[in-house]
Amino acid sequence: MSYIFLFLFIIATFIRPQDWVQGMIAWPLVNVLAVLTLIGLIFERMGTNKNFFFKVPQNKLILWFFFSILMSHIVHTYLWGLRISFFDFLPVLILFYLTLNGIDTIKKFKISFWLIVILNLILVKQGVDQFNNFYGWAGQSVTIDSGPEGVVHRINWIGILGDPNDLALSFVVAFGFLLPFMLSKGSIVIKLFSWCGASALLYGVYLTNSRGGIVAVLSTLFFFFVRKTRKFMLGGIIGGVLGSVFLIFAPSRMEGLSSSSGSASSRLDLWYEGLQIFKRNLIFGRGYGMFMEDLPQTAHNSYVLAASELGTVGLILWVALLYSSIKFCWIIQEKDKILEPYAIALQSSIFGFAVAAFFLSRTYNMIPFILVALSGSLMHIYAQKDQDIKYNLAKKDWIAVSCIAIFSIFAVYCFVRTR
Repeated sequence: MSYIFLFLFIIATFIRPQDWVQGMIAWPLVNVLAVLTLIGLIFERMGTNKNFFFKVPQNKLILWFFFSILMSHIVHTYLWGLRISFFDFLPVLILFYLTLNGIDTIKKFKISFWLIVILNLILVKQGVDQFNNFYGWAGQSVTIDSGPEGVVHRINWIGILGDPNDLALSFVVAFGFLLPFMLSKGSIVIKLFSWCGASALLYGVYLTNSRGGIVAVLSTLFFFFVRKTRKFMLGGIIGGVLGSVFLIFAPSRMEGLSSSSGSASSRLDLWYEGLQIFKRNLIFGRGYGMFMEDLPQTAHNSYVLAASELGTVGLILWVALLYSSIKFCWIIQEKDKILEPYAIALQSSIFGFAVAAFFLSRTYNMIPFILVALSGSLMHIYAQKDQDIKYNLAKKDWIAVSCIAIFSIFAVYCFVRTR
């Protein structure tokens, strides 16, 4: 019963009928479904030998990450900021825990996996209508940006996908989900659906005119073919060639990534300011949501945003969430042929997001946390088959996570110094 509520909860999170469908506007639909899902899970697991929280590292890591968000204000004794950060991130935390711990069978996982793809395809259709009519299903107008390339119209949605960049990342996640099934030897129906769906999602990314979305597509393709072929050079070449074909038709705003453009210059200025904030607040950062306290824009880099607002502790925990999900899905891909396409799909999507995050401020966005939650669910499902597997982050893993975190900041420093 709890999964029915979770199923509806995911739909309400993406499609958000409570925000635009007549007769449902202002309904606390997401909150009600979250509570019903939680109650259902409690009743289902009472009196059983099942743990309420699965034994995967993501369950603890997300809690520690939430703690780092709160600590970023506690150390500065900013109680109002503590209150704001608690209630700001709480919906993401609830979504994460319900998704991870509510999907405990392969059947539920597959349904959720394909549901996310279908919901994104629905939003692509919404975007096409919005682009043609200049307003969307919820009455929202297209986002209009002006720059050296002229006036650009960008599709969007509402709520958590109200920004074109967030919508683009959601489309890229669904695109990454379909990649393994485009080349599978299974059902011709699934293969045809995957090809058509992937094409539609790429068109959706194009309509968002999101530079970060394009980077995510290229990174997802690169990682997928490297893992699929198990050969770095061959996979990199295939992914690079296919990515280059898509890049030819990429939105006009892609030229804004040039270091000589005003947009890139402004971005580097923000990165520099972020590094200065981090240097003054090394351990717990300046505070969640405080980057724009004295600056006109956000960091345009998820790693810089995490470092400046949450310090070294928050940055390492955020990277650890992504790292642990890729690492253990990697193991599942090697050991289980049935779960292999889902494992490689999650790895590719997470990697694509991780690279795009270098150009977008999406540290607290729901997209990476949904991916991490689904990875945790898949790990639990595999653990039911292989009782001997233990999902522990060893000392060498924490060293690797720390190195990745340090490298991300060092890379930003190099960009800033060589502009």
